[in-house]
Formats: sequence, C-alpha cells, structure tokens
Amino acid sequence: MSDSAGIEREKHMKQLKRLMEWCREAILLLNSILLWERSWYPGLIVGTTSTIFFLIWVLEPALLTIISVSLLVLALVDYLVSPLTALLCSSWTGQKERKLNEICQNLSVTLLQLQNLWRSMLQVRNDRPNLYYVGLIVCLTICIWVGNAINNLLLFYIAVNAILLMPGLRRKGRAMLSISFVRDYVSHAEKT
Repeated sequence: MSDSAGIEREKHMKQLKRLMEWCREAILLLNSILLWERSWYPGLIVGTTSTIFFLIWVLEPALLTIISVSLLVLALVDYLVSPLTALLCSSWTGQKERKLNEICQNLSVTLLQLQNLWRSMLQVRNDRPNLYYVGLIVCLTICIWVGNAINNLLLFYIAVNAILLMPGLRRKGRAMLSISFVRDYVSHAEKT
C-alpha cells in the first residue's frame, strides 16, 4: 500500500511540475511570499487583499464585472508571465530546480489529501447515510446562519486572508501556537 501511494504521489508531482514549467520563476516568487521568507511579506499579502476588497466594497461592481475583471487579469498574467520572467530573471539553477521540486511535492501531497478527504466523505455517504446527512445539514445550517449574520464580502475577505496566510503561519509554527492558545483558553473557560 505504501509503495503504491508513493508511486502515485511521485506521478502526481511530475504532472504538476510539467504543468508549472511555463511559470516556474513566478511560482518560486509566489512560494517565497506565501512562506514569508522576508519579514514584510505578511504585510504585502494583507495589504494587497485589503486593497482589492476595499475597491470591490467602494465600487460595488456586479458579479459579472468581478468575474470578467478576474478573468482579464488571469489572461494578462498568462500572456505576460513567460516573457517577463525570461527578461527579468536570471538563469535557472540546480537550487531553483530543487526548490521547484519541493513546491511540487508539497502541492501534490496537499491535493492528494484533499482527494482522499473527498473520497472519505463519499464513503461515509455510502456507508452511513444518516450520519452524513445529519452532519451536512448541521454544517450548512451553521453556514446559513453565519452568512446571514455577517456581510458576505467580509466573510470572503477573512477567508482569503486566512488561506493566503496559512502557509506562512504553518512554516513559522505560529498556527500550532495559535491553536494551542485557543484550546487552552477554551479549556480554562470551561473549568471556571
């Protein structure tokens, strides 16, 4: 079982690496930002997302406009990344190749974990449908309540920042520190 999982992981990693070949320099830069290799990168992340969400809040564009602008930005990135990285970046080195392999491995492991989570949910749905549907109804009811009580743009802003800051928090060990702090606070509150 372990050998087949390792082979599947290696195959998945190579596929990801082939897909990312055209923008490998940009991926290295993005990885550096997400892992907070410089002390000001968390500020850059929060500042960029805050600016984008502030513009959305102020301009109040229609959903179709937001989708169109997002797709336009993606098209421009797709068009401009390759020539700009070739123009601005230095030659590709073995160290950069190792870093790209590491990024592809980590991304591959994360994607495979998400696939396994999805398979587990489907298996629970087939094996224990009552538990699955009760859990689904409770989770969706909580989401409905939270979505009704809090502004959707604010919820999306918090979710985007949490997702973008999580790799750096995990790398620096601050995520576990925060989780243990909350756990200790809750357990202390229950005792009193």
